[in-house]
Amino acid sequence: MHASRIAFADSNWLFSLYYQTDDSRLVEQWWSQEPSTLVVSPLILAECHCIFWRAGRQAEALLLDLQAGRFLDARYSFESLSEEARPYWRRFSPRFNIGTTDMLHVIAARRSGCAWFLSFDSRSGCRALAAAIGLRVFPALSPEDRDILKKLKG
Repeated sequence: MHASRIAFADSNWLFSLYYQTDDSRLVEQWWSQEPSTLVVSPLILAECHCIFWRAGRQAEALLLDLQAGRFLDARYSFESLSEEARPYWRRFSPRFNIGTTDMLHVIAARRSGCAWFLSFDSRSGCRALAAAIGLRVFPALSPEDRDILKKLKG
């Protein structure tokens, strides 16, 4: 486990790690830059169980990697993340329609001490929210993310 880059991995990031997608080359680019520690949460793992089983049998590989210590499991309860998210919902929800679980993913990343948020989801606002609260985002923010970020900061 490497600590030079501590990053929270979204379910779409993990999907592109375990299945060949258009974004898999960006996952490879991330790993080739410098050592990293990836953090996942119970909510991310729940999403992965659902989407991985639709695509194939890689859910088993993810669980084995988790057991082997390839990822850090941020075991935060839904209730504690929801409580911590309340001021963020008040602050950001009126500015952009951020999904509940997307907000909780960003809060879990922050609580885990991550410096990075790894996600390919530019529609939900989670990447822009991560940037708004001081996390670095990979891949870099898209124009769509930047538009959302302006709304969040507005």
